[in-house]
Amino acid sequence: MNVYYRKTVVGWWNVYPAGSDDQFVNLNPEEFAELLPQVSRRAFAGCAEIGVTAARELFGEEVWTA
Repeated sequence: MNVYYRKTVVGWWNVYPAGSDDQFVNLNPEEFAELLPQVSRRAFAGCAEIGVTAARELFGEEVWTA
């Protein structure tokens, strides 16, 4: 599943399913690094791909997987 992410003013991360502006999960820096270890600590926004299992844990069972 494609997601995009933005760092908040306080240093946490909002992670959104691609194509959504109203559904997001707020993660602390440690949780974010565990989910997306390839993202630099200096990044402030970007996009990535996560597995279906991780997406369901973040966004619930109604994750769209097409």
